[in-house]
Order: sequence, then structure tokens, then C-alpha cells
Amino acid sequence: MRPPNVLYEIILTWDGESEDDLDLYVRSASGHTVSFNNREGGQGSLISLDHDALGKRNNILPSGAAGALTKFHEETVSFRGVTEGENIVTVHVYAKTDEKPTKATIKLIKIKPFKELAVKEKEFTLVGDEKTAFRFKTDNMANVIEINELPANLVNPLGEGEGEGE
Repeated sequence: MRPPNVLYEIILTWDGESEDDLDLYVRSASGHTVSFNNREGGQGSLISLDHDALGKRNNILPSGAAGALTKFHEETVSFRGVTEGENIVTVHVYAKTDEKPTKATIKLIKIKPFKELAVKEKEFTLVGDEKTAFRFKTDNMANVIEINELPANLVNPLGEGEGEGE
């Protein structure tokens, strides 16, 4: 069930049998960033991480229990409001256990009226991989006016922590 008054959602999915832990990072045009370690985005944020999937370790039935599980892992970020400017969506590999590459699908969905505005597939092979799913620009009426895949780094913005001591 989605929270009330959601304008847009970003949905990341990957194989439910995967042991890998992928994480969504989303920065809104207002400058707020949400991820597993900052689910609400801080004061004044209009976005939130609604679900953080942790890979198969948290997607199992209790011992002896009968039931069904989804066939995929899913993370969701909701936009309760939109400001004019650019929003950025990346996916980061927090933990990589699977030997094979992990394929993920990232969607940008407009809720009312429902419409998939972007669907991207990315493949991940290494811990620490971060790939831009897409960037989307919104106008002052909350319309998506442009979508592109220019590279971005939200995990270590501006190369923080890289090349220290050189």
C-alpha cells in the first residue's frame, strides 16, 4: 500500500533469490537525499524511502511456516511534493554475495494518473558499484519535463573519501 498523497514513486526491483543488497539513493530538486541511512531526507524533505530491501536474508519464511514470497526484492521512494529542478536516482551495491551479476530494474512512476515515465535496467557486479538509473527534471507544476542518464554519484558526492592522502 502506498502512502497517501504520493505524486511520484521510484521503484527498484531485483531477483528475490539474490543474496545481494542493493540500495536506492534519490536526491530531489530541493537538495534532500534519501537512502537506507537517511530514510526521511531531513528537515523539509518531501521524499522518503518507504521500503529498504536487504536481499534474501530478510526475505524468507520462518522455519516450518507455509506461505508464499514475492519473486523479487523491492525498494521504494515516494515523492509527496516536487520542486522545480533536477532529481537524481542512483543504485548502489551495499553487499554482493552472488557470483553472477545482479540485474535490477528501476522505474519512475507518476501516480495520478498512473503512468510509467521511465524504466531502466542496470547490471551490478561489485560491492560499491553505483550507477545512475536516471535524472529527471520537473517544472514548477510538478511535471516531468526531461529524463536523462547523465552520471551522478550520490554515495560519495564530489569524490569525498576518494584519493585521500595523494
